[in-house]
Parts: sequence; C-alpha cells; structure tokens
Amino acid sequence: MSMKILSQMTKSIIREMIETILLISLIICCFHISVQNFQVEGSSMYPNIQEGNCVVAEKISYWKTPYFSNPENYNYIFDKPNRGEIIIFKFPNDPKRFFVKRIIGLEGDHIEIKYGDVYVNQLKLQEPYLINKNPESEYLAPAIVGKGQYYVLGDNRTASNDSRNWGTISDEHVIGKYFFKYGSSICNSFLTTSKGLR
Repeated sequence: MSMKILSQMTKSIIREMIETILLISLIICCFHISVQNFQVEGSSMYPNIQEGNCVVAEKISYWKTPYFSNPENYNYIFDKPNRGEIIIFKFPNDPKRFFVKRIIGLEGDHIEIKYGDVYVNQLKLQEPYLINKNPESEYLAPAIVGKGQYYVLGDNRTASNDSRNWGTISDEHVIGKYFFKYGSSICNSFLTTSKGLR
C-alpha cells in the first residue's frame, strides 16, 4: 500500500474522529442548556414526587431574555410559568439551594388561606393533587403577588417550606418546568445529579 493511500486513510480517520468529538460535544451542550437533573430530599411534594426520586427540569419552555432597557424584567421566549405548574427554582434566601413546588399565585393575584383551603382572587382553588392539609389551623392573611413574582406551595402542605414561610419567588429564581421523575436507583448511576431538591 502506497504512502499516499495511507496518508489519505489517516486523514480520513482523523477527520471522522474530530467530527464525532464535535457532535458529542454539541449533544452534551444542548442537553446541558435544555434540562437539569436533581434528586429530591424531603416529602414536600408527596405523593406526586417522593423523597429520593430524581426530577428532570426542562428549561427550554422558560427560556428568557432580559429587556435591554431594564435587566430586571424578563421576556419569556416561548412560555411563562403558569398557575398549577410544578417548577424547580433557586431558593430566594440561598441561591445554592434548589426547591420544587407548585405555582399557586401569579403576578397581581390575591392569595388567602382559610382552614387549609387556598383562595385565589376570592375563589377557592380546586386542588385534586392534595392528600394532606390542615383544615383546623392553617390560615394566611390576604396577600397580593407582586410584579414578576410567583406564590408557590408544596403539595404536602404539612411538610412543606414554601411561600407561606419566606414569601414569593421571582422570575430570576426559576430554573425550569418539572418534566418527569424516575427512581433513585437509576438516578445515582445515570447522570450527574444536583442533590438537595426540597
């Protein structure tokens, strides 16, 4: 086999290797910017999401770009968070911690809790996903959700640290929309996981 043919084969192999590396890098990059993996600690979303479950946050739906006139105001490219959706977000009091909760109130909503029932704009919120609330004592004085803010609650109200304790979250805290969950046995071996989702 001539040196010319060997040289052409070597160049072809190197080109294929480079193309493969670039393709893998592109796939990893796309995966990183579109989803994020977490493992749940605690029972605040029981029974819908259980302790030890791994949760995938889908970030594309909530992609946002700041308005150039005011960097604090966000413009959602595809869709903005809506009432009833489960979201993953940075804890307002410590951005290194991550929480998973359900959106109950949106900007301008009037929120009140009476005997364990949530009222949004004076209408009782129907919450079929709940199994555990405290009708005897839980009460929250009326509050109005501020601009660019979300009022969030855990589905397991008696074991959830949420907006009742530390107030609303803002657009800047939102990471993504809950996409799906899977078991802890797969979670620990599948992907690098951010632990401590509460």
